[in-house]
Amino acid sequence: MLVDVTLWAWIGATGMLAGTLPSLWLWYRRPSEATYYATLAGVTGIAAVAYVLMAVDVGNVATPGGTLPTARYVDWLLTTPLLIAYLALLARTDRRTLAALIAVDVVVIAGGIVAVTTTGTVSWVAFAVAFFAYLGLVYGLLVNLPRSAAQQVDRVRAVFYTLRNITVVLWTLYPIAWLLAPTGFGLLTPATEMLVFVYLDLVSKVGFAIVAVAGADSIARLEEDLERDSGREADPDVAPTSREVVEPTE
Repeated sequence: MLVDVTLWAWIGATGMLAGTLPSLWLWYRRPSEATYYATLAGVTGIAAVAYVLMAVDVGNVATPGGTLPTARYVDWLLTTPLLIAYLALLARTDRRTLAALIAVDVVVIAGGIVAVTTTGTVSWVAFAVAFFAYLGLVYGLLVNLPRSAAQQVDRVRAVFYTLRNITVVLWTLYPIAWLLAPTGFGLLTPATEMLVFVYLDLVSKVGFAIVAVAGADSIARLEEDLERDSGREADPDVAPTSREVVEPTE
């Protein structure tokens, strides 16, 4: 064990803070695209605060199932919906689909909290509920969102699929880490558990933000499309673009 839990938490906090700066900069430089960069900054900024709290041992609650790191689960309850929201912004999906995905995501996190704070059969049932809810969430990310993303230009689709794949792959590793950690079979020490979660969080959040910032041109394209669509709605005499279906004349 090279370092302890506290040091890994500080490493997580530092990485999250550094990952927030590019999003904040673009938020300042591109106010017309503030929603996108505020969402990204919220993901890494909230995670940075959570890791600071864990580093100073604030929010750890003793439960029958073990110690609950409240800051970590509040972080996940807030940041995972923001990541989903960012993907939905790129895909320009409808609000009902977004709300459904976030609702399922909350069930996943809530199930994890119950699994951590309880023991025996109740804990494993809660884990199973969270796991099956996660399968539903993955279905939404792999099937529902891409239906909307398919309507976007190539560059937007490329960024969307990269971010979506990062999210699905990394999020799938979390329940595996949970099973190996003291919360599950106890094969990992608390320090190693913190190391694993710091790594997963940094890649799934900071890595996500870096790819999104690198694809800033895709956001500009989305905004152009939104303005064009708004203009056509305001002026019905505007000729349709190549992405619209033009009905043949008789």
